[in-house]
Amino acid sequence: MLAGASHWLAAEGWDITLLARRPEALAQEIGARAVRFDWAEPEATTTLASLPDDFALALIWLHDDAVHLARPAEDQLAPAARVIRIHGALSADPEIHAKREPDPRPGLKRQTVILGWHPGPDGARVWLTDGEISGAAIAALQDPGKATVLAGTRAGP
Repeated sequence: MLAGASHWLAAEGWDITLLARRPEALAQEIGARAVRFDWAEPEATTTLASLPDDFALALIWLHDDAVHLARPAEDQLAPAARVIRIHGALSADPEIHAKREPDPRPGLKRQTVILGWHPGPDGARVWLTDGEISGAAIAALQDPGKATVLAGTRAGP
């Protein structure tokens, strides 16, 4: 879902390390380092801790069940680095947003992308495409001063 943003970062000349369940193909395509990472595995925190601790930028999207890994991921960032957290639509609610950021590391430049939806013709929610998700991440990357980027036309419960 963030492949487009990964391509954009590569085109901008970033040195990229991809953490994902199956990162190999995309990593090879864009010249990135691939690290197999499954947030549900018991060794997830150990995998994060084994990475270099000098990343200048992190684009992090974690399931709610994995928010405990946000801080270990942030601990691998250089001082004053930039972190962009990708959140689901419910993070438009400040209380839910706070639960998804349980222990933010101080001193980082922080941005949030909230993935909303579009109202469908029958009132149902139409979820974002991979292109829209990457587009929102790229919008945040292009505007470091913008604290929150909303993808879609609506977000919240």
